[in-house]
Amino acid sequence: MTPEELEETVGGFQAATIILAANHAGIFGALCTAPMGSAELAKRLKLDGRAVATVTDALVCLGALEREGDRLRVPLALVPALDRSSPATHANALDHRWYVLQRWARLDSVLETGEPIPRLQEDEERLRAFILGMADMARRGAAALWSAVDLSGRAHLVDVGGGPGELALAALERFPGLGATIFDLPAVLPIAREYAAGRGLGERIRFTAGDALRDDIPACDAALVSSLLHSYGQDGVRKIARHVAAGLKPGGLVLIREFMWDDEAHSGPLTAALFAVNMLSGTPDGQCWAASELQEIFGTAGFGGWKLSRLDPRTSLLVGLRQV
Repeated sequence: MTPEELEETVGGFQAATIILAANHAGIFGALCTAPMGSAELAKRLKLDGRAVATVTDALVCLGALEREGDRLRVPLALVPALDRSSPATHANALDHRWYVLQRWARLDSVLETGEPIPRLQEDEERLRAFILGMADMARRGAAALWSAVDLSGRAHLVDVGGGPGELALAALERFPGLGATIFDLPAVLPIAREYAAGRGLGERIRFTAGDALRDDIPACDAALVSSLLHSYGQDGVRKIARHVAAGLKPGGLVLIREFMWDDEAHSGPLTAALFAVNMLSGTPDGQCWAASELQEIFGTAGFGGWKLSRLDPRTSLLVGLRQV
C-alpha cells in the first residue's frame, strides 16, 4: 500500500456514511416514489432543510442521485436497489450496514478491552433491519447456491438459523418435491412467516422455534447452515455441529455456506479479514473460519466426505455427508 492508497482508503468512510445515512433517513425511498426538490423532501421526511440540501448535494456528486433543474431523483439504474418495494432491493441490507457502522466507529474500544460493542437494545427495528437485510443478500446468492447443489432427490431441508428463509424458499421454488423448515429463534419467526407469505409455497414450508446452540434441529435429509457459524467460537460451532448431526439422517447433506479464509494461516482473502473484524466488533467470540477448521469440528460430530467450492468472490460452500 502506498501513502496515496492509504489516504484514499481511510477517506472511504465519508461516502459510505452519507449513502447509509440517506437510506436510513428515507431519502432514497421518498425519491424512488417521485422526484422532488430538497426543501419538499425535507418537509415530507420531517428533516432539517439545510442538512438535506447539503447531503443531497453530496449524493449528486457521488452519483447516487441526479438533479434536473431543482428536482432530485434516483438514477434509473439504482431504483431497483434503493426502492424498498422492489424484489431486488438492497435497502434493508443498507439499513443493517448502518447499524454495523455504529459498532465499527468504536473499534478502538474493542482493541482496548477485547469485548464487543454492546447493543443499546435489541429493538424490533434493528432486528427487522438485520433479518430483511439478510434476505436482500441471500437473494443475490441463492441462484449460485442451488446451481451448485442438487436437492432433487431430497425430501426435507432444514435452514438452520435461517432468518428470513430466503435460501430455503429459493430451494423450494427450484426443487418441486422438496419440503423445508426454517429453524430459528422465536423472535425471528414472525418476520420469516411474513416474508414467506407471498411466495405461494403453502404447507411445503414450516417454521420451528429453536436455538441450534441448545436444541437438536428437526429431522431432515439436508441441513443448510448459512452465515451462522461466524457468530461463534470453537465451542459454539461444536455444539451446533452436534445438534445438526442429531437431526440429520445418515447419508444426509450438510451445506455450510460462509465467508471463509483460504487457509488456517488466515492469509486471505481480504473479504474474510474484514468480516472477521465485523464479528470482533459485534460478538464475544465470532470469527471467520477456514474450511479445514470446519471440517475438523464437524468431523467430530460424524460428518465426512467433504467437497469445497467457491460460490462467488466472497462466499464458499462446504458440503459434507452425515455418516452412518
